[in-house]
Amino acid sequence: MSDFARENKAIGADIYIHTIFARGTFKHVYKGNYTKGERAGEECVCKIFKSGSVFQESYFEVELKVVAKALEIVNRFNRGKHIDQNIWLNQPEVWTFLTWNRLGEKAIIEPMITNFEKFNSNTGWTPEESSPWINAMQALSHFSYHTTNRHALLCDLQGGVYKDGFVLTDPVIMSTNQEYGPTDLGAHGISTFFASHQCSKYCKAHWLVPHDQKTYFTVQKGSAMVLPGRQSRAALTCRLPGLLENLSIQEE
Repeated sequence: MSDFARENKAIGADIYIHTIFARGTFKHVYKGNYTKGERAGEECVCKIFKSGSVFQESYFEVELKVVAKALEIVNRFNRGKHIDQNIWLNQPEVWTFLTWNRLGEKAIIEPMITNFEKFNSNTGWTPEESSPWINAMQALSHFSYHTTNRHALLCDLQGGVYKDGFVLTDPVIMSTNQEYGPTDLGAHGISTFFASHQCSKYCKAHWLVPHDQKTYFTVQKGSAMVLPGRQSRAALTCRLPGLLENLSIQEE
């Protein structure tokens, strides 16, 4: 399952908590450096909820479930040799702060990505210009829908180009039964995505497409969100491997 996962491979990090490096929809992102393990000395990022401190790993269940499904699709895409380079996916882990002022607080840690770009959104936005990687990412999204037999769509593809391929982070999965969190826009989101999708040379003619390709959401670069439409949700049982690890706060 972890063939093309870009893992932390570390058991400790210093986090520069006083300067926000980037802002996501739900989290602030901070820079850090791994201090123990194979990646010691390399840069990492720490993602902390904007809403406040989190002390239970369950808050990250949906996010880890999305990554697990995305990794399954990326592995399949790479094994199929649909492009001549590999796509990798950052595999985040839930770590725990050890410093007194954040003792026990949990956060997401993953390797730093440089040369950051975004290639599509969950409403079908894509950059106006064309490039081989833009075309490859649209093919990956289309492939995800085909290989899951019209059940799921991997999108909101963003990350960085490296010499051995491309590294993705923070993907979105949209599904017919809306089981992947607030950015899962369901069947209408999938239809909206394909209303804008244009196949490139990397897409295959036999790949499945939705019967409905109408636009139900405004096309935008940022991730669109909806609240669940029903009270009961599918059980969230998919977790990524990794124990709770050690974080310290580094003063700047």
